Amino acid sequence: MAAARGDLLLMAGGIRSGSLNERLIGCAADIANDLGLRTTRLSLSDYPLPLFGAEALTIDEVPEALALKAMFRSHGGVILASPEHNGSVTAMLKNAIDWMSCPSRGEAPQTYGAFRRKAFGLVSASSSPFGGLRGLSQLRHILTTVQALVVPEQLSVPHAHRAFDARGRLADPMLAGLLADLVRSVMEVARA
Repeated sequence: MAAARGDLLLMAGGIRSGSLNERLIGCAADIANDLGLRTTRLSLSDYPLPLFGAEALTIDEVPEALALKAMFRSHGGVILASPEHNGSVTAMLKNAIDWMSCPSRGEAPQTYGAFRRKAFGLVSASSSPFGGLRGLSQLRHILTTVQALVVPEQLSVPHAHRAFDARGRLADPMLAGLLADLVRSVMEVARA
Protein backbone atom coordinates (compact mmCIF):
# COMPACT_ATOMS: atom_id res chain seq x y z
CA MET A 1 0.00 0.00 0.00
CA ALA A 2 1.87 3.06 -1.19
CA ALA A 3 0.52 6.45 -0.31
CA ALA A 4 0.60 9.62 -2.36
CA ARG A 5 2.47 11.75 0.15
CA GLY A 6 4.48 9.15 1.92
CA ASP A 7 4.66 5.75 3.45
CA LEU A 8 4.64 6.82 7.09
CA LEU A 9 3.01 9.70 8.95
CA LEU A 10 4.48 10.56 12.36
CA MET A 11 2.88 12.82 14.95
CA ALA A 12 3.11 13.59 18.65
CA GLY A 13 -0.15 13.93 20.54
CA GLY A 14 0.82 17.23 22.16
CA ILE A 15 1.98 20.62 20.95
CA ARG A 16 5.07 21.36 23.04
CA SER A 17 8.01 21.82 20.70
CA GLY A 18 10.97 19.70 21.74
CA SER A 19 8.88 17.54 24.10
CA LEU A 20 9.94 14.02 25.00
CA ASN A 21 7.32 12.63 22.62
CA GLU A 22 8.52 14.92 19.82
CA ARG A 23 12.01 13.54 20.40
CA LEU A 24 10.69 9.99 20.23
CA ILE A 25 8.88 10.77 16.97
CA GLY A 26 12.20 12.14 15.68
CA CYS A 27 13.86 8.80 16.50
CA ALA A 28 11.10 6.90 14.70
CA ALA A 29 11.46 9.19 11.67
CA ASP A 30 15.23 8.59 11.60
CA ILE A 31 14.68 4.83 11.69
CA ALA A 32 12.06 5.03 8.93
CA ASN A 33 14.36 7.14 6.77
CA ASP A 34 17.22 4.67 7.36
CA LEU A 35 14.85 1.94 6.12
CA GLY A 36 14.23 3.96 2.95
CA LEU A 37 10.66 4.94 3.83
CA ARG A 38 9.11 8.23 2.83
CA THR A 39 8.00 10.06 5.96
CA THR A 40 5.89 13.06 6.89
CA ARG A 41 6.03 14.63 10.35
CA LEU A 42 3.04 16.59 11.55
CA SER A 43 2.55 18.88 14.49
CA LEU A 44 -0.89 19.21 16.04
CA SER A 45 -0.09 22.90 16.58
CA ASP A 46 -0.39 23.36 12.80
CA TYR A 47 -4.03 22.22 12.96
CA PRO A 48 -5.86 24.40 15.52
CA LEU A 49 -9.18 22.66 15.95
CA PRO A 50 -12.25 23.86 17.84
CA LEU A 51 -13.44 21.70 20.69
CA PHE A 52 -15.41 18.86 19.15
CA GLY A 53 -19.12 19.16 19.89
CA ALA A 54 -18.85 22.58 21.52
CA GLU A 55 -20.46 24.21 18.51
CA ALA A 56 -22.79 22.75 15.89
CA LEU A 57 -20.06 22.52 13.24
CA THR A 58 -19.55 19.81 10.66
CA ILE A 59 -16.09 18.71 9.59
CA ASP A 60 -16.71 20.45 6.25
CA GLU A 61 -16.87 23.76 8.15
CA VAL A 62 -13.47 23.21 9.79
CA PRO A 63 -10.72 23.39 7.14
CA GLU A 64 -8.02 22.36 9.60
CA ALA A 65 -9.91 19.14 10.39
CA LEU A 66 -10.33 18.37 6.69
CA ALA A 67 -6.63 19.00 6.08
CA LEU A 68 -5.56 16.78 8.99
CA LYS A 69 -7.93 14.02 7.87
CA ALA A 70 -6.52 14.24 4.32
CA MET A 71 -2.99 13.86 5.66
CA PHE A 72 -3.94 10.74 7.60
CA ARG A 73 -5.76 9.29 4.59
CA SER A 74 -2.80 9.84 2.28
CA HIS A 75 -0.33 7.69 4.23
CA GLY A 76 -0.08 3.94 4.48
CA GLY A 77 0.93 3.90 8.14
CA VAL A 78 0.87 6.22 11.14
CA ILE A 79 2.99 6.36 14.27
CA LEU A 80 1.57 8.36 17.15
CA ALA A 81 3.60 9.38 20.20
CA SER A 82 1.12 10.06 22.95
CA PRO A 83 1.90 12.00 26.09
CA GLU A 84 -0.05 10.72 29.08
CA HIS A 85 -2.40 13.09 30.88
CA ASN A 86 -4.03 11.64 33.99
CA GLY A 87 -3.69 8.09 32.72
CA SER A 88 -5.12 8.84 29.28
CA VAL A 89 -4.38 10.60 25.99
CA THR A 90 -4.09 14.35 25.69
CA ALA A 91 -7.33 16.25 25.19
CA MET A 92 -6.04 17.70 21.92
CA LEU A 93 -5.17 14.28 20.47
CA LYS A 94 -8.61 12.93 21.40
CA ASN A 95 -10.18 16.07 19.91
CA ALA A 96 -8.27 15.56 16.65
CA ILE A 97 -9.32 11.90 16.44
CA ASP A 98 -12.94 12.89 17.09
CA TRP A 99 -12.84 15.43 14.25
CA MET A 100 -11.14 13.05 11.81
CA SER A 101 -13.65 10.30 12.57
CA CYS A 102 -16.50 12.49 11.29
CA PRO A 103 -17.75 11.84 7.78
CA SER A 104 -17.08 14.68 5.37
CA ARG A 105 -19.45 15.69 2.59
CA GLY A 106 -20.29 12.68 0.42
CA GLU A 107 -18.79 10.16 2.85
CA ALA A 108 -21.09 7.59 4.43
CA PRO A 109 -21.48 7.73 8.23
CA GLN A 110 -19.29 5.39 10.30
CA THR A 111 -16.75 4.86 7.49
CA TYR A 112 -13.85 6.26 9.55
CA GLY A 113 -11.92 7.14 6.38
CA ALA A 114 -8.81 8.42 8.12
CA PHE A 115 -8.49 5.28 10.26
CA ARG A 116 -10.28 2.28 8.78
CA ARG A 117 -7.82 -0.50 7.95
CA LYS A 118 -4.88 1.88 8.34
CA ALA A 119 -1.83 0.61 10.23
CA PHE A 120 -1.01 2.46 13.45
CA GLY A 121 1.93 2.15 15.82
CA LEU A 122 1.86 3.62 19.32
CA VAL A 123 4.76 5.00 21.34
CA SER A 124 5.11 7.21 24.39
CA ALA A 125 7.83 8.86 26.39
CA SER A 126 7.53 10.15 29.92
CA SER A 127 9.81 11.10 32.78
CA SER A 128 7.70 8.77 34.95
CA PRO A 129 8.71 5.15 35.62
CA PHE A 130 5.75 3.97 33.53
CA GLY A 131 6.69 5.81 30.34
CA GLY A 132 3.12 6.78 29.44
CA LEU A 133 1.95 3.17 29.24
CA ARG A 134 -1.53 3.81 30.68
CA GLY A 135 -2.24 6.42 28.03
CA LEU A 136 -1.26 4.00 25.27
CA SER A 137 -3.87 1.47 26.37
CA GLN A 138 -6.51 4.22 26.19
CA LEU A 139 -5.28 5.32 22.75
CA ARG A 140 -5.32 1.72 21.48
CA HIS A 141 -8.96 1.43 22.59
CA ILE A 142 -9.94 4.70 20.88
CA LEU A 143 -8.20 3.78 17.61
CA THR A 144 -9.65 0.27 17.41
CA THR A 145 -13.10 1.77 17.98
CA VAL A 146 -12.63 3.79 14.77
CA GLN A 147 -11.48 0.60 13.01
CA ALA A 148 -7.74 1.31 12.85
CA LEU A 149 -5.33 -1.62 12.67
CA VAL A 150 -3.09 -1.01 15.67
CA VAL A 151 -0.02 -3.26 15.60
CA PRO A 152 0.56 -5.33 18.74
CA GLU A 153 4.01 -3.85 19.34
CA GLN A 154 4.18 -0.59 21.27
CA LEU A 155 6.94 1.26 23.05
CA SER A 156 6.88 3.15 26.32
CA VAL A 157 10.07 4.95 27.26
CA PRO A 158 10.29 5.48 31.05
CA HIS A 159 12.55 8.11 32.59
CA ALA A 160 12.67 9.63 29.13
CA HIS A 161 14.29 12.84 30.38
CA ARG A 162 17.52 10.81 30.37
CA ALA A 163 16.75 8.32 27.56
CA PHE A 164 18.17 10.32 24.65
CA ASP A 165 21.82 10.82 23.77
CA ALA A 166 23.44 14.10 22.65
CA ARG A 167 22.37 13.42 19.03
CA GLY A 168 18.74 12.98 20.11
CA ARG A 169 18.70 9.21 19.57
CA LEU A 170 17.60 6.61 22.10
CA ALA A 171 20.67 5.79 24.19
CA ASP A 172 19.51 2.28 25.11
CA PRO A 173 20.10 -0.09 22.15
CA MET A 174 17.25 -2.32 23.32
CA LEU A 175 14.75 0.57 23.17
CA ALA A 176 16.10 1.64 19.78
CA GLY A 177 15.70 -1.94 18.53
CA LEU A 178 12.12 -2.13 19.81
CA LEU A 179 11.30 1.14 18.06
CA ALA A 180 12.80 -0.16 14.81
CA ASP A 181 10.72 -3.34 15.13
CA LEU A 182 7.59 -1.23 15.62
CA VAL A 183 8.32 0.90 12.54
CA ARG A 184 8.84 -2.27 10.45
CA SER A 185 5.66 -3.83 11.81
CA VAL A 186 3.56 -0.77 10.94
CA MET A 187 4.84 -0.80 7.38
CA GLU A 188 4.34 -4.57 7.01
CA VAL A 189 0.71 -4.20 8.05
CA ALA A 190 0.28 -1.10 5.86
CA ARG A 191 1.56 -2.96 2.81
CA ALA A 192 -0.42 -6.15 3.46
